[in-house]
Amino acid sequence: MVSRRAAALVAMLVLSACTSSLSPTPSGSAWFSGQPTATSTASFPAPTAASAATTYVVRAGDTLFSIARAWGTSLGQLQAWNAARYPSLATDPNSLQVGWELIVAGGPNVTPLPTVKPTTSPSGCNAGNRVAAGSQQTFAAIPNAGHAVALTLDMGGRLDPAVDILNFLIANQVCVTLFPTGAMAQTTEGKAVMAIIRAHPELFEIGNHTMHHCDLVTGGGGSPTTAPCVTNGTPTADFIRKELTDSAVILEQYSGQDPAPYWRPPYGSINDAVRAAAASVGYTKTFLWDVDTIDWKPISDGGPTAEQIATKVISRAVDGSVVLMHLGGYETLDALKIMVPGLRQRGFLLTSLSDMLH
Repeated sequence: MVSRRAAALVAMLVLSACTSSLSPTPSGSAWFSGQPTATSTASFPAPTAASAATTYVVRAGDTLFSIARAWGTSLGQLQAWNAARYPSLATDPNSLQVGWELIVAGGPNVTPLPTVKPTTSPSGCNAGNRVAAGSQQTFAAIPNAGHAVALTLDMGGRLDPAVDILNFLIANQVCVTLFPTGAMAQTTEGKAVMAIIRAHPELFEIGNHTMHHCDLVTGGGGSPTTAPCVTNGTPTADFIRKELTDSAVILEQYSGQDPAPYWRPPYGSINDAVRAAAASVGYTKTFLWDVDTIDWKPISDGGPTAEQIATKVISRAVDGSVVLMHLGGYETLDALKIMVPGLRQRGFLLTSLSDMLH
């Protein structure tokens, strides 16, 4: 009888020990039912279910990079915490959408870091992931680009503010597509510009703007001189091809980027014959614009002020807009200082043509 009681007592003690070793059911759950698993990003632990995480609702103008910076964490950690609920974040940080509720800290009641200046906020844009040549296409705006705008800058003449413009874009993490001519790229000022482009391929991509900035439809034009341009008739297909291939050698030498298949015809002067000649040497993506700043004209000649340029761009930009500006624009730098925050306040991602095409 005693032995039976002893055996029963031992069994009860064993059962009690096993029960106490189990994890208790948490009194409060995390903000969504499925936590990120270790397979999403193995090096980043997910918040435990025993304590609620701090969450943040995405607002217009936010990027995953800016949120990570604001909350003192990393892009990879945000992806690990949130990929279970928003799977696209695991492979594409730019898939972030307004209204998403993200885990931004593993514990409750964490506060963001002091607000950083806009000039140092990462933007989440991309550059350099250019599309394949494919078939001929001409774009004034980019269809299906999402809530994004491409600021593009031609480099075919005056270059006095160019370095300052690029430094501003770097400070504000603005991805842009630039269209230099070969002639200007090999000048002293142009080489300085190309060196900055080469140093920041994450922000700057280039397209071809021909060698001498000639009008390829009617002839004439040209920068810095008219000498190489055809002035007694329509440029031939061979002339057009040479304008592009000669320029490409110089642009790749100084920027480290092959500009093909992107190009912009000088003055926006284009027809089917020009398109065919350009495509025959690999330039199948022709970029025009839907917002023209006319920043090449000085105020003294009736050109726009910085405020007028910025207001025009901010008010007229739509999803997929391509904005035309110039690295030698007289009021471009001051206009950008108004334009960039203004477009971002409207929720636009400022990014490259390549980014918008993908």
